[in-house]
Amino acid sequence: MLKTLHAYLLKDLVKVTLLTLVALTLLMSVLALIQPLRKLGLGGSQLLELFLYTLPVMLTLTLPIATLFASTLVYGRFSQDNELLAARASGISTLSLLRPALAMGAIVTVLSLAMINVVAPKLSSLASLVQENVRQIFFHQLKSRGYADYSRGAERHVVHADAVDPDANGLYGAVYVVQTAADKPGAAPADKSARHADKTSLPKPPDEKPGAKDKGPKRPGVTFAWSAWAGVNFTRDANGDDEVVIRAVDPYMVASGVGPGSLMPTGKVVEFVTPVENPVREKTSFYSWTDLLDTLKDPGRHSTVRREMAKIRESLCSDMLAGEIVAAIQAGTSFDRLAQGDERFKIEAAWAQRDKGGAALKSTKPDGREGKLVSVIIRRGGKTIEDITARQGQVILTWSRLTGKPQVTIKLEVDVTVNYLGVSPRRLSRPTDWTRGEMPLPEGIMTRASAVDLPDLYSDPRKLTGDPKVLSAIDRLKNKRIPKLRGDLIAELHVRVAYGASCFLMVAMGAALGLMFRGGQFISAFALSAVPATAVIIMLLMGKEIIRSPAGNDVLGLACIWGSIGGLLLANIAIYARLARK
Repeated sequence: MLKTLHAYLLKDLVKVTLLTLVALTLLMSVLALIQPLRKLGLGGSQLLELFLYTLPVMLTLTLPIATLFASTLVYGRFSQDNELLAARASGISTLSLLRPALAMGAIVTVLSLAMINVVAPKLSSLASLVQENVRQIFFHQLKSRGYADYSRGAERHVVHADAVDPDANGLYGAVYVVQTAADKPGAAPADKSARHADKTSLPKPPDEKPGAKDKGPKRPGVTFAWSAWAGVNFTRDANGDDEVVIRAVDPYMVASGVGPGSLMPTGKVVEFVTPVENPVREKTSFYSWTDLLDTLKDPGRHSTVRREMAKIRESLCSDMLAGEIVAAIQAGTSFDRLAQGDERFKIEAAWAQRDKGGAALKSTKPDGREGKLVSVIIRRGGKTIEDITARQGQVILTWSRLTGKPQVTIKLEVDVTVNYLGVSPRRLSRPTDWTRGEMPLPEGIMTRASAVDLPDLYSDPRKLTGDPKVLSAIDRLKNKRIPKLRGDLIAELHVRVAYGASCFLMVAMGAALGLMFRGGQFISAFALSAVPATAVIIMLLMGKEIIRSPAGNDVLGLACIWGSIGGLLLANIAIYARLARK
C-alpha cells in the first residue's frame, strides 16, 4: 500500500513539475533572451538554436522553483482532500509520505549542479553560430539604424555606412569612429545624418545645434576614418574573442581637433579592428567548475586580466624602446634599429632622456653645453639618401586605436634642416618640423614584453620598468582587478554549492508546509513556496555582491550565503520535528 501511495504522489509531483517548468522556462526565455535578440535582427532558426544552447542555464533557475511549487501544491491538495487523515488512520506515518518529495529534491539538486557546472558552460563554449550571429547583428544594425556600436573597456567603436552589401560583406561610404571613455558623450553620432559623410565632411555630433557651421570634431581622443568602400570580415583573435575587421580601401583619416578640410588620404588599404564583447568569456557565471578553479589558481586566464596585461605590455614596449634609445645616445653611439620597408634610420644626438612614453632627443647636454645636433640619417640599399638635423626631437611608440598595431614616430623640431643626399644636384629644405611615422617596432622588444607574465609583476615590477604610470597600472591590476576577480570566483563557487543545497531544502520545506497548512489552492501554494525561495535567493545574491564589491568582506559575504542555508536547514528541522509528533 505504501509503495502505491508513493507512486501516486511521485506521479503527481512529476506532472506538476514538468508543466510548471515549461511555463516558467518559456516565460523567462522570451523576456530575457528571445525578445532582446529578436530586436537585433536574428532569425527564427538562430533564435531557436540559441534557445537550445541557453536552455540549461534557464533550467538551473526554473527547475528548483518548479519543483518547489509542485511539492507544495501536490502535498497541499493531498492534505486538503483528507487523504492525509486516511493515511494516518491506516498507520502510515506523516514523514514516510514525504519520501517522494525528498527524492525529487535530491534529483533536482543533482541535475541543477550538473547543468550549472558542466552542461551549460560546454554548450555556451560550443555555440558555433556565434560568429554568424555577430555578422547578422552587425548588418541588421547598419540597415535599421545606420550604425553599429561596440564597446570594450574604455573604448567605444562605432561604424556608419551609406549602404551595405551583406552578400559581399561590404560597406559603401563607411565612416569608422573610435571614442574613449574620457570623451564627451555623444561624440560618436547616433543619428542617420551620419550616413551622408563625404570626403570633405564628417558626421556631426548630435549635441551640435542644427545649422551650426561644421568645423570638424573638437573633442580629444575621437578618431574618424572615411572610405568609399570597405570590406568586412568576422574573425576571432588569439584569445577566442570575436572581432569585426573592416578593411577600408584608400581611407581618409582625421584626428580630433582637425578641420574637415585637413582630411588626408592614406593611399593604401587599412584594417580597422573592432573587438566584440563576449559575455561567455567575461562572466564567471558561464564558467564550468573546472574553469572556476583554474582561473582562481591563474587569474591570467580571465579576459579582463588579459586585456589589462596587454595594456601593461604595450607600455613596457614603449619603455623598452625608450630605454634602448637613451642608453645608446648617452653612451655616445647611435641608435639604428628602426626600419621602414627598405629604409633604415640612424639616430644621433648629444643627449637623450625618457619623456612621455618615449625618448626626448636634445642637442644640449644636461650641463648646458651645446653638443651634436639631433640627427636622423636615412639609408636605402647601403646608401645615405637623407640627413635631417634639428636641435630637439622625440621618438614615440603609440598603439593605433584603429588597427591595434604598434607604430613608431620620429619627430624633429627647432632649426630643422633636411639634406637630400640622394638627389643630384643636392637639395636642402628647412621645414618648421619633420616627422616620419608608422614605423614598425624593432624586433625583440615585442618578444621581451610578451614574455612578461603575472608572476613577474608580483615578484618585482621595478625590475621591468621605472615609469610611474606603468607601475601605477601594475599596482591597479594587482590590488584592484585581480582581488575583485578572485572575490567573484570565490563567490561563484560558494553560491553554486549553496544553491544546490538549497534546492533540496526548499523542496523538502515546500512539501512539509503543504501538509501542515493545506495549501491546495493555487494562491496559497504559490505564497508558501515563494517565501522561502525568495528569501534564500536574496541572501545568496546579497552575499555574492558583498564578496565581489571593491571593499568586499569575504567573511560577511560567506555568512550571508551559508547563513541562508543554515536558516533553511534549521527551519526544516523544526518543521519535520513537529510533523514527526503527529
